[in-house]
Amino acid sequence: MLRLFGLAMVAGAALAAPAHATGTISCVSEDGATIDMAIGSLPILAVISAYIQVGGQEWTTAEGAIGSVQAFGDAETVRVDFTDANINEIVARLRLFRVLEESDFAMGGTLQIVGTGAYAVTCIGP
Repeated sequence: MLRLFGLAMVAGAALAAPAHATGTISCVSEDGATIDMAIGSLPILAVISAYIQVGGQEWTTAEGAIGSVQAFGDAETVRVDFTDANINEIVARLRLFRVLEESDFAMGGTLQIVGTGAYAVTCIGP
């Protein structure tokens, strides 16, 4: 009986775990390319959703046109690869660098859309 009570306590604690917050990274290029990503604040970088727009073309995770297959982030970098819906090919690559000095913060890098172009982007976000 005590063993079952202990298992119930562990299960209850797991269900009562706090939800993870989300943040947004938004980037834009001088050419008008944009990317907006909702990310989860987990021990790893988790891209929850993304919207990319370049010259009238759009790619979004909401409609299943793209998926985020690989994402990595640390204190200095963010790297995300987006694939097609079938996970056959890379559609877009985002590579960002983050710098914090005193109260100044800057984030920027490149957005590559395969078959479309490469764009220097500046970003805001967490």
